[in-house]
Amino acid sequence: MPFDSLCKKKIFRDVPNLENIKIDKHANEIFSSVFTGMGGRYTRLRILCEIVGSSLNTLDIAKKLRIDYKTVQYNLEILENHNLVVRKGSGYGDVFTPSEIVKSNLPTLYEVIRKVEAKLEAAEKNYIE
Repeated sequence: MPFDSLCKKKIFRDVPNLENIKIDKHANEIFSSVFTGMGGRYTRLRILCEIVGSSLNTLDIAKKLRIDYKTVQYNLEILENHNLVVRKGSGYGDVFTPSEIVKSNLPTLYEVIRKVEAKLEAAEKNYIE
């Protein structure tokens, strides 16, 4: 699996024993719908990876990922609606952090992404940069 990426180093570095993962069914449903079933799943994962290390606002995320501000805003709304990120603030400078469901279910998220990446690998496209 091509998980030697910056995202793996950031988001999955604290996941113990990545080969014997216990799946949380509820978290698996949420992660599967957000990161496998919708267009923009790659962008949402990149956003999540960026905010794991530090809380960032929409503009900072857009600059770091080099994607359109409105695209980041839209995908943050999806992540927020699925309770995967937490907004701190109430205006333009709002910062986002991963929610507790993400922090406490990283092994499940890893497994969902690994399954998707295995399918995409056949098409020679990596899910995570």
